[in-house]
Amino acid sequence: MLYIVLPAYNEAAALPNLLEDIAQNCAPIPHQIVVVNDGSSDRTQEVVDKYAMTHKNVHKVNHDQNQGLGAALNSGFQYVLNYNQTQGHLSENTGYKEQEVTDMLITMDADNTHPANCIPLLCEAICSGADLVIASRYVQGGEQHGLSLGRKVLSWGAGKVMHYFLPIAGVRDYSCGYRAYRLSILAEGTRIYGPNIIKSQNFSGMVELLLKVAPLAELVTEVPLKLHYELKVGASKMRIGATIWGYIQLIYQTKRKRWSTVEWVEE
Repeated sequence: MLYIVLPAYNEAAALPNLLEDIAQNCAPIPHQIVVVNDGSSDRTQEVVDKYAMTHKNVHKVNHDQNQGLGAALNSGFQYVLNYNQTQGHLSENTGYKEQEVTDMLITMDADNTHPANCIPLLCEAICSGADLVIASRYVQGGEQHGLSLGRKVLSWGAGKVMHYFLPIAGVRDYSCGYRAYRLSILAEGTRIYGPNIIKSQNFSGMVELLLKVAPLAELVTEVPLKLHYELKVGASKMRIGATIWGYIQLIYQTKRKRWSTVEWVEE
């Protein structure tokens, strides 16, 4: 079973197109979609409720207040792990050979900047033996459009700095949140680090998650991503200064092996 977790904060304008795009690209793949409404003040909750009425594979997790990307992902992961354990796995006649199907989870942004046509590539890589797959802007075939110079420098620089201090074989794009995980890897990660596996309250949480689960994976790989940030509706929610400081904390605590003692910076 494929689980897709979408952390959403004020994404009412983008979600309908994204959900339809996912439905089209994942038609032959048995999948469940979990939208984590992270205290949105717009119509995000209404949009998800309406879509779920006609699509039984769409689930909603609701935060009464905005808690940040890391908390939204933590909630999504716990929902999926509990659902997977209690509800079983595959429906019949999916079109996939039994031996090709495995439990996996994909995270992607809910702002419509991550194209859903990359999902089959991520699934194929997991089914072929990878434990963690990153949709990468920095491999052959990868591109990024519509990003400000500051965001481009931040993403590129974060990858270079992390690769120097905390190298992970097979990884160039450390900060992109469009990834596929074999579900057993996330289950083991939450067993080790607890249900709140991501402690960071800013966008550096994606790097934190990568640093925690990559050592549990036998094979980490990347597939090309064509990122179109110009399709984003609304202003960016990333605070560059807080994110940079979060990266510095990650390097420090990883080197010191003190995951639980560093005070995490807020957005």
